[in-house]
Amino acid sequence: MQPKSHYSMTLLLYMSTTIFSMDIPTTMPFLLNETSLSRSSLAQRFIRDGRREQRGGNYEQALEKLHLALLADPYAIDSWHRCGEIALKIDRPHDAITYLEYAITIDPNHTQALFALANAYHEIGNLTKAISLYQQLYDQHPNHPVIIYNYAYVLKKHDQVSQAIPHYLKSLALKPDYAEAHFGLSLAYLTLGDFKNGWREYEWRWAAYREQPKIFHQPVWDGSEINGKRIFVYAEQGLGDTFQFMRYLKLLKDRGAYVIFQTQKPLKTLLTLCPYIDVLITEDSEIPPFDTYCALMSLPYAFGTHLETVPAEIPYLYAREPLVNHWKEYLASDNAIKIGICWQGNASYTNQALRRVVAAKSLPVTTLAPLAQVPGVHFYSLQKINGEEQLAQLPQDFQVTTFDNIDEEHGRFMDTAAIIKNLDLVITVDTSIAHCAAALGTPVWILLPKPADWRWMLERTDTPWYPTMRLFKQKEPGNWQRVIDDVQQALKEFVAHKKEQQ
Repeated sequence: MQPKSHYSMTLLLYMSTTIFSMDIPTTMPFLLNETSLSRSSLAQRFIRDGRREQRGGNYEQALEKLHLALLADPYAIDSWHRCGEIALKIDRPHDAITYLEYAITIDPNHTQALFALANAYHEIGNLTKAISLYQQLYDQHPNHPVIIYNYAYVLKKHDQVSQAIPHYLKSLALKPDYAEAHFGLSLAYLTLGDFKNGWREYEWRWAAYREQPKIFHQPVWDGSEINGKRIFVYAEQGLGDTFQFMRYLKLLKDRGAYVIFQTQKPLKTLLTLCPYIDVLITEDSEIPPFDTYCALMSLPYAFGTHLETVPAEIPYLYAREPLVNHWKEYLASDNAIKIGICWQGNASYTNQALRRVVAAKSLPVTTLAPLAQVPGVHFYSLQKINGEEQLAQLPQDFQVTTFDNIDEEHGRFMDTAAIIKNLDLVITVDTSIAHCAAALGTPVWILLPKPADWRWMLERTDTPWYPTMRLFKQKEPGNWQRVIDDVQQALKEFVAHKKEQQ
């Protein structure tokens, strides 16, 4: 007789509720009889099989083998722990918690299981539990740089940013080249407005993400004299980051530089309208000759930007005038306050951590429905690709006008930018639309999760980056209701003010 190759999670959990009162699980004697192995030896065989499957990236098969190991020996803490690690790897944090809670039932001080369990609770957003577990680990291992770093990280995620900094520093004192700790420290400093230290530490972002900046034989620009020199700047990270930090290209031009900018393909057509860019290319283009170069998001460090010196002159992004006029005529019959809305970030990331970040920043479009109760407003969808299907779920009293086939004939963002220039207000989650609209100079209300991204700082309803932007932040993680209540009240006041101006 051969053992079954698969035991469901339900069966395993059923077994685990009774197994600790037994010497040998009732389902295992036939295995022991057939193989003449002890319970422990049989478990070790399955554990070896599970490790082999895990090394090969066959995670489901690895879990099957480890389930069998646990049925053979329910006290095999390393099997519980390994199951938890695999469940985390395949984005099943709730399963991971189940496995790991059993592990620490056997050994409450098992360091790896406690560490993985803290990570699992962090993944599902239970920061209070995660902090408690990291604190327990910290107490047990007060000089372990990775544990200290994780404790600092989860404190920062809990908006306890000031409290996190000493722990980042302690982690770095123990391990000076710890890239993740340097990068985490940079975000803490930037969140608190300490740009001097923040931009310096932000240079560790490459190492923290296991990436390499572009390297050429020309020198990296360090803020030195640039007049008359050709500088090559390349975009990095997301489209919103490019919209936000391309303002520094204008500063380079103002200093007399010849600016060559390599941007993401979706932005190329729109950025051709920026007069301070001399040559605009994309990743697949040949790079013209240059004297010095810099990554786009290293420019604040090179310029020595402080909180008080953020370049906030807008607009620095422009829409094509004929398109602006076209959409002005298209919207001319609408006498209401025209509001663009965007509710969903990019949900197509393959990285599970990035998908969770996007999910936290996004909201269902129906969440915005109370705003339709404000008289005198008309909503227009600026949502593209992700989230458009949600418009079919709108209640009848929440009417949202959509635009068919925009940004197809003239290029990505071209119609969108022209439409935004004809709106009175844009209400959006933290996505590229927020940065695009604000860089164009249109009033923007951005809806932010808790915790918000570092660039929106703490305890602020404004931002030094965009003078026409207003921040609406969650008070509790995942609770958009209070945010929408605040936006609704602000919208009433906004409409009243607009009417007074007419």
